Amino acid sequence: MADRYFGDGASLKGFLKFAEATGVKTALEVTACSCNKNPKWPYLLSVGGERWTSNSIDTDFSLEGFEAATASPTVALSTLLWRTADFANSRFLRATYQINRQHGAHFADSQWVCQMREAAWVPQSDGRFVVPAEARADLLPPGFPYDPGKRWLKAIGFGEAFAKRSDEARQKQSIAKQLGFEDGAALEDAQWFAGLDPAERLDFKQQVENRRIFSLPESEPGNPERRAERVLDAAAQAPDRATEERPRSVSVGLQAVKQEAEQYLRQQYTNLDGDMICQVCKGPLPFRLPDGRHYVEKVEFIADVVRRHHQNYLALCPNHAAMMQHAHGSKDLVKEMLMDCDGDTLDIILAGADESIYFTRTHLLDLKVALASEK
Repeated sequence: MADRYFGDGASLKGFLKFAEATGVKTALEVTACSCNKNPKWPYLLSVGGERWTSNSIDTDFSLEGFEAATASPTVALSTLLWRTADFANSRFLRATYQINRQHGAHFADSQWVCQMREAAWVPQSDGRFVVPAEARADLLPPGFPYDPGKRWLKAIGFGEAFAKRSDEARQKQSIAKQLGFEDGAALEDAQWFAGLDPAERLDFKQQVENRRIFSLPESEPGNPERRAERVLDAAAQAPDRATEERPRSVSVGLQAVKQEAEQYLRQQYTNLDGDMICQVCKGPLPFRLPDGRHYVEKVEFIADVVRRHHQNYLALCPNHAAMMQHAHGSKDLVKEMLMDCDGDTLDIILAGADESIYFTRTHLLDLKVALASEK
C-alpha cells in the first residue's frame, strides 16, 4: 500500500472505514436457499396443505463453504464469522416453510444457525476452538464483542453447556449443604458409599476403623540428667560386637526355587496396568524397588510337601506374609481345602480374622497338579 494513503494524519483504521464505505466486503454473505436441506426438514414438510400457491413460502439461509472453512479454524476466520453474525439480519436465523395461508407455516432454526451451533469455531483465550455451547464469554479473545442480548448468540446456544454445568454444580452444592455435607464432592462420595453392597460397606468401615489414629505412648524421665548418666554408664559396659563361625544346615536348592517362584508370581499377579497385587489384599503391593518392580514376599503356602514346587508360593505384602508365617489359623486344613477349591478364592483365617486368598486359574491348576504329583 502506498505511503501517500496515510498522509495528512490518515490511519489504517481510517482507510478501512473508507474501504467499507466504497463497498469492500468485511463480512461473509449469508445466502437464501430452500429448506430441503434443513435438519428439521421432516417437520417443516409436515405443514398442512397440498398444492403450491402464491402464498407458499420456502425460505432458509446458509453460509456456503462453512464446513470446509471451519475444519481448521483460525482466529481471523472466527473474527469474520462473528462479525458476519453480529451484522446479519435477524431473519437469517429462521427457516420458514408454508404451502398455503390457511394451514399456516412451520418454523425451525435456519441451516446457518445449525452450522454455527454445531461447529467448533469459537476461539478461547487458552488457544482452544470450541462449539458455541461450550464457550465462555470471559475467555473470548479481543475483537469478539459480547452482548448476551444478541438474538444470534441465543440461537446458537452460546455458553449453554457451561451455564448448565455451573447451575448443576450450584444445585448440588446447595443440596449437599442441606443434607449436612461440606460440598458436592462429599455428597458424591456418600452416594458412592451408599451404592456399595452391604457387605462391602461393612468391610470398608472396618478398614477405616482399623486405620484410626490411636494415642501414642508417652514416657518422659523425671530427672533427664541423672537418667543420661545411667545410660552412659551402661553403654560403656556394653559388650563389643563380635562374630564367630558356626556350622549350620542350609536348605539345598531353596534360593533357586524362590527365584523361580518370584518370576512365576510376577507373571501371574501383575495386571495390564503393570501393578502387582497381594493375593490376600487383592490390591497393589505397597511399594516399589528402585528398579521399578513391586517388592513382594514369596511365602511357601503348604508346608506338608516332599519336594519344593515354585507353584507352592504366594505373592504377599509384608503384613500378610508375616500373618501367613506366624498367625495362620488354617494351616492344618489348607491343603485339603485347596484341592476341593473350584473358584478363584480360598477362605482362610489369618491372625484370628476371616480372609481369603485370590488365585488365578492358571496358578490354582498348576498348584493342584504339583501337589497331586507327590502321591
